[in-house]
Amino acid sequence: MLRIDAHVHYMPPLTPDELDVFCREEPYWGLLFRPPTGARSLQGWASAERMLQDMDAAGVDYVVIQGQYRRTHEACVEQNNQLLDLVRRWPQRVIAFAVVQPAAGTKALDELKRCLDNGMRGVGELNPYAQGFALNHPDFLHLVEACILNDVPMNLHVSEEVGRYYLGKSTTPLRHYYWLACQYPELILILAHWGGGLFIYELMPSVRKTLRNVWYDTAASPLLYPTNEIFDVALRCVDYRKVLFGSDYPLILFPGQQSGPDLHSFRGQVARLSLPSEVREALLGGNAARVLKLDTGLSEKPIPTREQSVARERQLSTGESLEAPINGFMAVTMVAEHWPQTRAVFERYGIPWQDSPVPFWEPIVQAAAAHGYGPIEQQRLLEELNSVIA
Repeated sequence: MLRIDAHVHYMPPLTPDELDVFCREEPYWGLLFRPPTGARSLQGWASAERMLQDMDAAGVDYVVIQGQYRRTHEACVEQNNQLLDLVRRWPQRVIAFAVVQPAAGTKALDELKRCLDNGMRGVGELNPYAQGFALNHPDFLHLVEACILNDVPMNLHVSEEVGRYYLGKSTTPLRHYYWLACQYPELILILAHWGGGLFIYELMPSVRKTLRNVWYDTAASPLLYPTNEIFDVALRCVDYRKVLFGSDYPLILFPGQQSGPDLHSFRGQVARLSLPSEVREALLGGNAARVLKLDTGLSEKPIPTREQSVARERQLSTGESLEAPINGFMAVTMVAEHWPQTRAVFERYGIPWQDSPVPFWEPIVQAAAAHGYGPIEQQRLLEELNSVIA
């Protein structure tokens, strides 16, 4: 049985200067790599050679490298070139998905064709929120249709709609992913990060039928859920053959235990679960092999500190008043409600401040980063907000 990690990223170490440039060009990723003061980055780094060593140590046959969801077409092409090089160097160990910017239109479709022609096996990880596209936009739907025609899977980033905020938590509603599955039941759709909990609705027979061609990967799971409990719940909601093990390597999943990224800590937890052997083997590789058609013999962010999280949850639940000055981890909606004079500032920056479509928990720094504003612009925004409430 093949042992596969279906969700990893290629994050080779960067020099300080390279990281500066990257954070300016990709503000959303920059927020994850260099979070504001008070938040800790959980991003690990690993060269290709280090990744292969970690694969050997964990007994992993293949990794599926998901592209980093970039904001521009040119940045997507650059990322794909890196991953194509890895596929050429290690074709028996590395599988890669192409990342594209759907808003690039025909350029995105041409880039997908180039990547598939050169050995890539799917599309992803795409993030509608961070890349600035809607799941019902014609450009994105043309990409969906291209995946269907080429019979390749698409991996989409999904976040749960409730619970604490953490850097990287996206805001696209679960109902939008459900709509996509309804409109394109033939799409091989992989929803990352347990599909943000969408799987629980498969307890409803009608939903299970609609989502019959949807898979869920487990990327970054230990940062949100106790492993034994989430697998126990999930496997009572969905067919075990629809769950793909993914770690989100080189993300640090056990910050209190790991000195660096690895591929064995989370995998080891899953391997030790009390499961029938056929279920365990399917989760740890068999399901991914089937989706990727590797074995025809098979059947078908840095997290805010605890004190910050507790404070924000208390404010949200009790309506506790905010105090100046405004800081980046204050929620956009709460600031706009508490200080109405800030609404015009948010509007000048193109940042929505109402609860729809903006969730009540979204902080200012993430809203700014998702709209392409880097650290300098974020600081200027905070200065303007504090100026109008002075």
